Amino acid sequence: MIRRISISNYLLIESLELDLNKGLTIITGETGSGKSILIGALALAMGERAEAGAARDAEKRCVIELEVDTKGLGLNEWFRQNEVQVERYTTLRRQLEPGGRSRAFVNDTPVKLELLRELGERLVHVHSQHHTLLLNDAGFQLGSVDHVAGHHEEVEQYQQRYHTWRGLQSDLSELKEREASAQSELDYARFQLNELEEARLKPDEQETITADLARAEHAEELLGALRALEEGVTGETGMLGTAVRLRQVLSRPARLDGSVSDLLNRLNSVQIELKDIADEAERTSANISVDPTKAAQLRDRLDLIIRLQQKHRVEDTHRLLAVQQQLSEKVEGIGSLSERITELQAAEAAARAEIDKRATDLSRNRVAALKPLGNKVESILHDLGMPHTVFQFEHRAGEPGPRGIDTVRAVFSANKDRAPAALDKVASGGELSRVMLALISLAADSKDLPTVIFDEIDTGVSGEVADRVGTLMARMAKERQVLAITHLPQIASKAGTHLLVSKSEEHDRVSTSIRPLSADERVEALAQMLSGRKLTRAALDNARALLQGSR
Repeated sequence: MIRRISISNYLLIESLELDLNKGLTIITGETGSGKSILIGALALAMGERAEAGAARDAEKRCVIELEVDTKGLGLNEWFRQNEVQVERYTTLRRQLEPGGRSRAFVNDTPVKLELLRELGERLVHVHSQHHTLLLNDAGFQLGSVDHVAGHHEEVEQYQQRYHTWRGLQSDLSELKEREASAQSELDYARFQLNELEEARLKPDEQETITADLARAEHAEELLGALRALEEGVTGETGMLGTAVRLRQVLSRPARLDGSVSDLLNRLNSVQIELKDIADEAERTSANISVDPTKAAQLRDRLDLIIRLQQKHRVEDTHRLLAVQQQLSEKVEGIGSLSERITELQAAEAAARAEIDKRATDLSRNRVAALKPLGNKVESILHDLGMPHTVFQFEHRAGEPGPRGIDTVRAVFSANKDRAPAALDKVASGGELSRVMLALISLAADSKDLPTVIFDEIDTGVSGEVADRVGTLMARMAKERQVLAITHLPQIASKAGTHLLVSKSEEHDRVSTSIRPLSADERVEALAQMLSGRKLTRAALDNARALLQGSR
């Protein structure tokens, strides 16, 4: 339960410290006094987004703080998971800084706004006037059934599997699209890969072919040069014969003079080198053939390599081989899409089977809960002054969705002579308020909500019906903390604590204040609600009677 609320610099509230009690707390005040400001402050402290201009003084920090008793609420695991200090009396704080920045804290630990909202939803349920319109929403009606029937865990587990299944469906669809668009790419990539593989390229092949082709194309010229060289060295008048004759001339003088001996040695070396040159020319010419066919083959091979380089916009054979490797990997990758699709299809089918089973089990439990829940709502509505009410849920099953296969529609009739129909067709504003109150009271019992807040849920009711609404709130408040904003004295009289909201104006500055009323002040406040500002003895007597009857 909420033990304390502290507000500073928020809308019409300059500073407020308010202690709250167990049981039923009623908040009253004149129209426009600022009663809903308290609800807005509570919502901010529980993680709702702040609107611009929430700070009373834009140059100062706005702070809203709640102290909540969390004993027995099973929140220790939440605190541990989110690295927040575990405290029985937990403090939720929201700060709106000048300039618009918002900060959130739990037990002085900074937390994200989503975490503050998550914790707030487990501590307090706030029902405002506009929430009654949700009764006409099929999703809200189904949620109410699950809420009251205690299907929270089943729904959560189903939703987890459902989102997994939908994720698999999305992945499968994306892969199939990729496969379809890649099919044309695959055919072209295979063609290019086959072309390169058939070429049987080698890393340094182009350089070798270029050299071989140059020899083949100039074979006659090369042979003529080599033969001329060989003839010039070994012929009758060649250099080798001259060298032999010179050796003979120098052989005798070499024995007489060391310098001539050196020249002879050098001449011997020249003779050996000339012989080696002649032999090499002979061997080289033996390997050169004038073969136009071979030259044509080399030329065709070089043309193929150059054409492939131009096609793939690369400069050498090494890069062509790199392109071949890339194409091979691409073909293999596109081919693996089919395998991945097959795997995903199997996983998607298994996930679909799982959600079908869970949806069927959940649907069975929902159907079993519909009639008893409708009967409970009827019983509460009878107590709220609608003795002939019929309230039940119609059920329809369809394809799996985020919340299962079920659609429910609440049908209602307040009169014997009217067949039940959809709420939005036959229920008045006051009747909708009482239906919502009945559902909230059942939900609070099923989930043991520690604090429930009603913001003018009494719209459209009065007199004896208002008294019964107040009685139901008081009954709810025996098990939990209930706060209610009301304009009706019948409801206000049921409170254990009565808070009065008032607005004052000083030096053109309007302020809202909230304070608890004493017993005598309560009599006057109820009398004013009955008769207006001018108190009459009858109104005071009536107020005392209301308070006496509520004890």
